[in-house]
Amino acid sequence: MFIKQIQIESLGNSSYLVGDESAKVCAVIDPVRDVDLYLDEAEALGCKITHSLETHVHNDFVSGSRELAARVGATVCASGAGGLIFQHRSLREGDVIDVGEVKLEAMATPGHTPEHVSYLVTDTSRDGGPHALFSGGALLVGGVARSDLLGKDVAPFLGRHFHQTIRTKLSELSDDVAVYPTHGGGSFCLATPSGSGATTTTIGQERGNNAFFQAKTEDEFLELALSDLPPIPAYYSRMAAINTRGPRILGALPEVYPLSPNEVWVRIQRDSSAIDLRKPEAFAKGHVPRSYSVPFGDSAGTWVGWLVEPDKPVIFIADDDPAVRKEMVRQLIRVGYDIFDGYLDGGMDSWTQTRLPVASLDAMTAEELYAKLEGSSDIVPLDVRFGYEWRTERIPGAVNIELGNLTKDHDKLSREASYAAICAAGVRASTAASILKREGFKDVTLMLGGTNAWKEAGYPLEHGES
Repeated sequence: MFIKQIQIESLGNSSYLVGDESAKVCAVIDPVRDVDLYLDEAEALGCKITHSLETHVHNDFVSGSRELAARVGATVCASGAGGLIFQHRSLREGDVIDVGEVKLEAMATPGHTPEHVSYLVTDTSRDGGPHALFSGGALLVGGVARSDLLGKDVAPFLGRHFHQTIRTKLSELSDDVAVYPTHGGGSFCLATPSGSGATTTTIGQERGNNAFFQAKTEDEFLELALSDLPPIPAYYSRMAAINTRGPRILGALPEVYPLSPNEVWVRIQRDSSAIDLRKPEAFAKGHVPRSYSVPFGDSAGTWVGWLVEPDKPVIFIADDDPAVRKEMVRQLIRVGYDIFDGYLDGGMDSWTQTRLPVASLDAMTAEELYAKLEGSSDIVPLDVRFGYEWRTERIPGAVNIELGNLTKDHDKLSREASYAAICAAGVRASTAASILKREGFKDVTLMLGGTNAWKEAGYPLEHGES
């Protein structure tokens, strides 16, 4: 038996290939939509993908199972309680999927979602078993997945089921059972932020170290599971419906094509969304008016999902790097974007040469902001980090609106005030500043380096609730 982990950094998740080398067959667990990742890996292993297994109806990404079924004829397997309306094998507790000598047994593990299943893995060529568990969101490294994604009203109900899942099922497994979660550090599906860099674990490690595993009562579990949860990305509300009815088959990774500056300008007037992937400093110096600053990185697609409706065509503005464009297409199809207008051919150099309007953004260092706050300036530090980050430590006087809430909560800010957009390092702050500029705020400055630079300079910090 082999198990191959494929980390999906843009989501903070992992998918897995599990299979039988001798029979040259394998299954994929919780695939994302750009299934070439799995097809290439299976080809390298000399295996055919025969099954695609879902642990739950995902809220954080578009599933690739239907794509695998269309591309290679894989049998999609999912909980019968999930209500999928495309062709699949409907699973109940105890159902077994055979992949050569490897057996995967469905085990109902509700809590993260009502229909959630995990898969107990037994390699029949070895003694004993089960040997591994694909846990989805039922058990993570040092935690569990959150129970509130379907709404605050059902969260306590699911939380109680979660406690029973751990107490009556997962705790009955042997300590040496390897655990392969889908959600990991960086995923917004986590009930609590994870400081661990580990992506796999064992039942024994979680029995000894996981506070959720150790919770003795429902009330204790619910207190852990439902307290101080991070915000839910806006695009999550669309994912379950897409995954239930079955995503549109792509057939291949979508291509993006070059657009002249004039074509970009016309399309923006028609409501296309321009996404500027350059670094914050470059965006501040000059950018296409009304573009969003979303500096390229592992979480760029998630932030686009928070800002842009999926029916809006997307235009990329970046340095001339095909690898960046290809990765952004991957990140965006994973969160439900199918409409790509193209990219600005020649980047901002071609834009400025065409003499089209150029917008800019004031920027300042930590030293400059400190001098303003110590002087007579009335500038307000606007901290767009998550609430738990702001409560831990912040620049004195900073107000907090989390970046994910800024598009709907910007009306809480005075349009007459001066704001310095701040985050940890400057990336989220650049996005925040671009949102405020789009909304007509006149006096917005980007603080470069964020609270990290502020701390390095030795300037004072506030802590706790305001």
